[in-house]
Amino acid sequence: MKTIAIIDFILLVVVSRGHLHNVENSHDTVGLKNHISKGARCKYAINNTHKNNNIQDTGTYNSIISDLFTNKTDPNPLMIPSLNMDKSNGLLSPADINLADKCFPKPDCDINYRYRTMDGSCNNLENPVWGQANTANIRIIQANYSDNHSQIRKSKSGHALPNVRHIRTTAFIDKDFPAPRHNSLMMQFGQIITHDTALLLSKSKLDDGSPLECCNPDSTTPENLPKQCLNITIPDDDPGSKKRCISVARTADTADLGCSIKPVRQQNGASSFLDVSLLYSPENDTAISLRKLVDGELKYQLGPKDQVFLPNADNSTEFCNVNNATAVCYISGDPRVNQLPDLAIETTSFLRLHNYLCKKLKSMNPSWDDERIYQNARRIVIAMYQHVIYNEYVPELLGKEFAKANKLLPLTEGFDYNYNKNLNPTTLSSFAAAAFRSQHSYIQGLRNLVDEFGNVTSKIRLRDYYFIPEIVQKEDNYDHFSRGLLTQNAQDQDKYYTKEVSEFAFRVANEKNRLDLVCLDMERGRDYGLPPYNKFRQLCGLSEAKSFADLNDQMSEEKVNTLTKLYQDVDDVDYYVGGIFENKKPGSVLGHTFQCIVGEMFYRWKFGDRFYYEFGNQTGSFNLDQLNEIRKTTMASIMCITTNINYVPRNAFVVPNINKNPLVPCVLIPKPNLSAWEEK
Repeated sequence: MKTIAIIDFILLVVVSRGHLHNVENSHDTVGLKNHISKGARCKYAINNTHKNNNIQDTGTYNSIISDLFTNKTDPNPLMIPSLNMDKSNGLLSPADINLADKCFPKPDCDINYRYRTMDGSCNNLENPVWGQANTANIRIIQANYSDNHSQIRKSKSGHALPNVRHIRTTAFIDKDFPAPRHNSLMMQFGQIITHDTALLLSKSKLDDGSPLECCNPDSTTPENLPKQCLNITIPDDDPGSKKRCISVARTADTADLGCSIKPVRQQNGASSFLDVSLLYSPENDTAISLRKLVDGELKYQLGPKDQVFLPNADNSTEFCNVNNATAVCYISGDPRVNQLPDLAIETTSFLRLHNYLCKKLKSMNPSWDDERIYQNARRIVIAMYQHVIYNEYVPELLGKEFAKANKLLPLTEGFDYNYNKNLNPTTLSSFAAAAFRSQHSYIQGLRNLVDEFGNVTSKIRLRDYYFIPEIVQKEDNYDHFSRGLLTQNAQDQDKYYTKEVSEFAFRVANEKNRLDLVCLDMERGRDYGLPPYNKFRQLCGLSEAKSFADLNDQMSEEKVNTLTKLYQDVDDVDYYVGGIFENKKPGSVLGHTFQCIVGEMFYRWKFGDRFYYEFGNQTGSFNLDQLNEIRKTTMASIMCITTNINYVPRNAFVVPNINKNPLVPCVLIPKPNLSAWEEK
């Protein structure tokens, strides 16, 4: 298996960015490459000016959130929805939020091109790098580095912050607390979203160009640790590991591009938009290599009973933990597809959905060529995915009342005309490096495989299948895994984490390669320069905590006592730790500050995306008949279309219950009628 410097689960990981599949050398392919590359070119004059009106204090989080999310015209259209707007609380000005724009060349944009570009460029015609792959995350709150550039923050006393492994083994242990409502698909869908919108690019070389090695061969930390490393030292009395060093390469940032902005912004290899780029790829060459170039379809391989699966890598040992070059090892638009069986399954689900739509479109419109079928099928897949996110997933994650108050629910009829060209939809550092990493607590370490009669036929441990996807293709396992996702409770989102991620994350062949994902979550927040939890309290409308006792308004006394033992000062508490410790908001699985930042992110992804599926009067808008059909989509309908499962719960993110969420036959699950796409 190719050496992986550091792997961060749901959001992260970087393997080689090299092409996963060779581009076919044909005239059609070359022409298509030229077409795609020109799709982001033309004659549009880019206006990159910003208006800097004064931002006024709008009051507390609870009183302002609804008004700010309504997207009404206000004095400054770049105002951040849902947050306390007082700059003294660390909120960045619009110019600072968008500071990294200057680090990346601006593409010319064709205002008449009706499809998304593969890398997300030109979504915003005035700011065409917003949301583009291979740019940088944005901040909405002032960074906290000890040198105001990139050095890890220190405690308020000037000393080093507490060791993250000590925090993890003290505060985040392994206990079995199943989620009372949500199933494992809820967790897995969250991973799909994060892989769709964030890909951490790790530093891989020293200044002299030689390969980066962050730990010594004997698993100790080098005496002179390279500045590109942020290792986790294991205390001598650690209860769970014989290692003394966990290798952590720092995230590639704007300084690595020769861009001298301060403080640095971290690079993001993914498109920020909710555009299923983990299937299609944000790289033009890779996107072409994944296509059959016939009838719009994506490449695939056939498994048992002629089931469709993702295509195989040319050399499986390069991307998977296998010894055989021809073993099952998938390729898709994202290099992390083989991390876990469930991730491979859900990515395959979108492949099957795409090709299903291609066949329908070709049947109705026999004159359409490959490119037109591909782009329209991709457009429909993205729309169905976005509808599931905002109609089903977001209400379960953030709470239905919160989602409704903040305009995060889809409309039930008509078009939405609230696209905001001044809202930057680029993935937030605070989302990617802390708030959404809370999903790791959802993970079940022991996964159920369930047959058509509802019997658990077997259980697998995650540690045995990191980067070993072959089990997915054995016999009827694809459907067995899928039923398990629907029927098995996720773990509750709390301070408890399965050992499969806290002790054995990404174990490949021996103990030397395993990681502590929870430690990594905390370390990434420091790597990204996230300010402490107390700053996010203020940003999200809570009072500043002057002492640990002031935290009792959001968390239990037991958790506050734990924090007093781990940190010297209330201003030292990491955002990730404080956010995990918060009491859940009504109807949500998140506490106050995580709900605040995650809500902000989904707001930006909706109203800052010109191609959001409900928007009218845009170049790529659906017609009303098509939009009404897309609104029939549910996660249950996607499961019915892409698996051989016959019964599903109507709410596919909630554990089936005979009274509240019964299993129903797929024939009773509404599905979009694609006749709306038939060319008359």
